[in-house]
Amino acid sequence: MADLPDDRHALAALCGNLPRLARMAEAEGWTAELDEAHRALREGDRRPKEVIDDLSGLLGLDVLARGRPVIPDLPSAGRLPPPPGGYRCPADRCPREARSEPGGAVPTCEVYAVPLKYSPR
Repeated sequence: MADLPDDRHALAALCGNLPRLARMAEAEGWTAELDEAHRALREGDRRPKEVIDDLSGLLGLDVLARGRPVIPDLPSAGRLPPPPGGYRCPADRCPREARSEPGGAVPTCEVYAVPLKYSPR
């Protein structure tokens, strides 16, 4: 299946929001639907954009396509800023970018359950 530009952005949105969606699904009773969507996406049965559209319809809102945070990350006083670059999709299938917290774990691709790869940019 060829990755279309919308699919890349949809995959990034899903990857970044999957843990939050799993918590919501457990609390609201739609875990089976999310698990099935996740399986179909991982196995290539469905395009990421289709999965997003279905989940958005199920929820009645577009919770997966929000933009970046309103307040960008700022370096703390007295600390060096983080190195340039960040973590990206290990398979280059989506444009998601993430940063790790100082001393924290490497961010993970929630769709394929593998660590993101570091890129100095």
